[in-house]
Amino acid sequence: MQIPIWIADYVLMTYGTGAIMAVPAHDERDFAFARKFGLKIIPVIQPDGLPDLDGDSMEVAYVGGGHMINSAQFNGTVVNEEKGRKNPGITAVIGWLAGQRIGKEAVTYKLRDWLISRQRYWGAPIPMIWCKKDGWNPVPDEQLPVLLPDDVEWKPTGESPLKLHPTWKQAKCPVCGEDAVRETDTMDTFMCSSWYHLRYLSPKYDQGPFDPAEYDYWMPVDTYTGGIEHAPCT
Repeated sequence: MQIPIWIADYVLMTYGTGAIMAVPAHDERDFAFARKFGLKIIPVIQPDGLPDLDGDSMEVAYVGGGHMINSAQFNGTVVNEEKGRKNPGITAVIGWLAGQRIGKEAVTYKLRDWLISRQRYWGAPIPMIWCKKDGWNPVPDEQLPVLLPDDVEWKPTGESPLKLHPTWKQAKCPVCGEDAVRETDTMDTFMCSSWYHLRYLSPKYDQGPFDPAEYDYWMPVDTYTGGIEHAPCT
């Protein structure tokens, strides 16, 4: 079977393999792409209780549930708006592919490596200590939080003021107790902006970043409005 391949700028190269299956009748971007280039639109999900969908006359993509059509042996299979195995249509197709030994279920994560360190003063200190004997070790809980010094000097060296501070980086190894040095990089502000709003739940809580009981009660919120990208890290 030959499958047409189209190149589109809305397909993310970093998402999965960089190739996607287009379903113009049931995806807004695929629908717009198909209409622009005159591609055939074939509905494969029919909403229950509504007139039959016609790919030639559809004005927008249908993104809801219903039952499968134009899908060979899967015709009539219920489709809902859930993801993964909670959707009967997806479960049916995965089962068939596995039974034919031509495919299998897999979970794809969008996680990517993220460099959070910055060579600057403003930011949350990275609570790690380097020892020549024992390597890297985290600062003990009882010594947290690690506070920034108030007497740094900015010099035109391109290095962090924390690295040039005469005493702040001096520490004791948590393992052997010998002289060691503190990590002088700080965390990128995005590291803090991803969770700082949780501190509002219990601003006086001193056993951690936030009270777990308050988190369980309030989260997740329906809407949060705040300056996330510009949140302070101190």
